[in-house]
Amino acid sequence: MLQLKRWLITIIALLVIIAGLGFVKFSQIKAAIAFGESFPEPSETVNAFEARSSNWQPSVTVVGQVKAQRNLDVRNEIEGILTKVNFASGAKVRKGDIIAQLNTDTEEAQLDAIKAEINLATLEVKRFTNLLELKASSVELLDRAKAQLAIDQARARALKATIAKKTLTAPFSGITSIHDWQVGTYLQANTLLFNITGDSESVWVDFNLPQIYANVAIGSVVTVNAKSVINEPIEATLVALNQQLDTNSRTLLARAEVSNPPITMRPGIAVAVTFATGPVTSAIPLPNQAIRYDSFGSYVYVLNKNDKGDYRATRKPIKVVSKEVDSSYISSGIEVGELVATIGSAKLSPNMLTFVSE
Repeated sequence: MLQLKRWLITIIALLVIIAGLGFVKFSQIKAAIAFGESFPEPSETVNAFEARSSNWQPSVTVVGQVKAQRNLDVRNEIEGILTKVNFASGAKVRKGDIIAQLNTDTEEAQLDAIKAEINLATLEVKRFTNLLELKASSVELLDRAKAQLAIDQARARALKATIAKKTLTAPFSGITSIHDWQVGTYLQANTLLFNITGDSESVWVDFNLPQIYANVAIGSVVTVNAKSVINEPIEATLVALNQQLDTNSRTLLARAEVSNPPITMRPGIAVAVTFATGPVTSAIPLPNQAIRYDSFGSYVYVLNKNDKGDYRATRKPIKVVSKEVDSSYISSGIEVGELVATIGSAKLSPNMLTFVSE
């Protein structure tokens, strides 16, 4: 009986100790909860953008090159010594202007001699014609005189052609390239003297279309842009297409025409050419900073007000149909008028308290 009493006292003592320890621990947890609740709720401040509907058209951008409609490398057909250089570097010339002259002294002397022979041959033809009418000469002698006159005239035309080949004229009005030619320079045949770019109110833009877009039609409008050269995109009209694709690149050479281009749009510069590949549809443009990506795809955080008037972040998956330099076009996932977090959206999580920067 005494032994049982001792066991009861021991058990009661243990229960009291356990209860005391539990109460102490409960008080600590309650104090920790109260301490945690004393801190403010986690929040973030972000920029926001109100979703608006816009027209969007699928397109492809390729690299093109500006080309002058009239551009020519001027070369000498015959060798000789430069006797005149009538144009400065980058000078404006008119069609027919003599811009360079090779030495023609020998040809001109020969031409003077042949002119004398032509005069003599003409007199011979006239004399034999008169004699033949008087039956004092033969037809054979008249024919020989006429043949000699024709030969002399042909030699004169050949010399005139040689002189013309040594006289270089502007084939059209335009601007010459930079050169260093000096009078007295000996030129081999087919030497490149200068390049001339013609005056024109239009320029061409040549570019290659990928095979899958090779069904574009003549007359289609494309957009030409070069941020370092052109202030704003320029519209151009497709005017020509090759009939055969390049078998190496499987692309089709196309040519667009730009009317009244800016002076900075010089031949030879590289430009971005954008052409439509589908019909116009409705989409929502968003700044690229608003769009987040993870293993589940792309999404945004939409900001909605709760009962207290505070913004809460809601994650919404979206479908991006086009991503451009500054913005992306969304076809589904958000509605017009919703407030979307942009700069700072990477710090958000679902249902987070959010403040919108003014």
